[in-house]
Amino acid sequence: MGLPAPNAFSFEHLAPPINPDDVWRCLGPAGGAKEKLVDAVAWATAQASELACPQAVAVSLPVVGSGRGRVQFGGGPQIAGRLVSHLFDGAIGGVFTIATAGPGIERRVASLFAEGEALQAFVLDAAGSAMAMAVFADVAAGIGKELEVHSNRVGPCLKPGTDAWALEGQRAIFDVVPAASIGVRLMDSLLMNPQKTQSGVIPFGPNLRIINDPGASPCRTCSAPRCPMRVEAFQGPTLPGA
Repeated sequence: MGLPAPNAFSFEHLAPPINPDDVWRCLGPAGGAKEKLVDAVAWATAQASELACPQAVAVSLPVVGSGRGRVQFGGGPQIAGRLVSHLFDGAIGGVFTIATAGPGIERRVASLFAEGEALQAFVLDAAGSAMAMAVFADVAAGIGKELEVHSNRVGPCLKPGTDAWALEGQRAIFDVVPAASIGVRLMDSLLMNPQKTQSGVIPFGPNLRIINDPGASPCRTCSAPRCPMRVEAFQGPTLPGA
């Protein structure tokens, strides 16, 4: 049960697909301009798929202690945030993860801006964001499957720069993960280069309380009465044997 820690995950042949709907979500409401952007979105979707060079690296560490708003990892950092210990309730470890779409898309975006093609650059940038999200989602799904093989439950990914965890959390991830091996670096601004990159920590454990279920709110299995993120009533635990 569990996983050896630290444990490195390897990823090969990453090529997650994106479609125009993914790009529209990143563009946001287009209003009356939507019809005029259909061709640009189709072009950007194809360009992002062609220019992307998806890579990822991840390392798991064991949880060795936790307290109010903090979790300590063996051989690694302590992470802190308003919901950190909440999301790691019952966890035996966390998978520190970085996934990138590579620098190709943003280089092309820069060249389009330089050529005066601002509209194409703007739409391609949105397609790059969609690709970065698709790469991370694909990587997280692969990690989840491997964790579940070892009888673990998998929680929602905790990402720096959210209500749950401040952007300063990037430092903890980069302290653990060999990001340079996939050409990613952390800038002084705490943003990542290439920009089309995402990072996070995935909680896991056989008795993890809050699980990642795309078809249901995690609030269903979380009894915290004062959680500011609650969107659904507690429906009782779903732990094995419960």
